[in-house]
Amino acid sequence: MKNYKYFCNVKENADFTKKNCQFCGSNNNCLEGVYFEQDNVESICLECFDLKKAVVDIPEYIIKRVGFDYAKVEELASNPPIPWVQSNDWQVCCNDYMQYIGEWGQENFRENSNNENAIAFFEKNLDEDTLNKVDDINVLWEDLGYNTVAYVFKCNVCGKMKVVCQSY
Repeated sequence: MKNYKYFCNVKENADFTKKNCQFCGSNNNCLEGVYFEQDNVESICLECFDLKKAVVDIPEYIIKRVGFDYAKVEELASNPPIPWVQSNDWQVCCNDYMQYIGEWGQENFRENSNNENAIAFFEKNLDEDTLNKVDDINVLWEDLGYNTVAYVFKCNVCGKMKVVCQSY
């Protein structure tokens, strides 16, 4: 399976469907089309996706984050979509898109906190928009895995992490 610059461990982190690929009919590793934000994509296998029979729609505000560097935008559009609950809010660091490393729960933050308090590690890595909406970090922490999903990104250049939380 292909390695993607901005999407880590596709087999584990992508949202696959049982619907056959609308391009070739395969039912092997088909991505759920709803996350492509294109009306005509219901399901596409990774093989057809890698052949660019469909790409992920990248909103202009996400393009603007890398200074309209269309080589980076094209690369991002060729990575599987994140199974977002709400809008496609791909993170940026060091003037490039960050790599999506997955949805994390409390245990993931504990394992990766390097002896730091897991809640403090979680809070330190929250993106600014999420952090500004939080009244009580402990309430958000306790809601992880229930009504809140934590999407984790890592910079390919400096290694910094960012966490975007979405509630549903």
